[in-house]
Amino acid sequence: MQRWSDVDENYVLYDDDRTDPALRGVTAPIAGTLVLREPWMRRGLRAIGRFFAAIIRKINQILGLALTVLELLFIARFLLIFFDLTASLFAHWIFTISAPLILPFNDLSPILPYQGFNVDVSTLVAMVVYAIAVIIVRRFLGLLARPW
Repeated sequence: MQRWSDVDENYVLYDDDRTDPALRGVTAPIAGTLVLREPWMRRGLRAIGRFFAAIIRKINQILGLALTVLELLFIARFLLIFFDLTASLFAHWIFTISAPLILPFNDLSPILPYQGFNVDVSTLVAMVVYAIAVIIVRRFLGLLARPW
């Protein structure tokens, strides 16, 4: 009986000279010359599709960032009105920046007093509407950016 240490170290189990493994044609790698190449037009269209998908993903990320900044601006406006801190220069700056965005919701509801605080319902409604609108647009762009 031959021991493992006595076996020639150059011995390979599936060497062409010694053995012929079953299903050689199925398990062997395919030669590069036999692989069908994709036509250049299809490769070009796929590259263009990947390019536009990358642009759509970046637009999606920018929309997410814009929504975050917008929501922070609305939260600052709501808190300044809530605590009646409207006399400072910072409050004036926040109101000036957010005024065009709140304009469609401005006369929706008056500012409601609640136990010494002021609740601006228009700002809350604007926050919800802008969030829903951006989420819908981002979902649509996410569908466009998926590969086929």
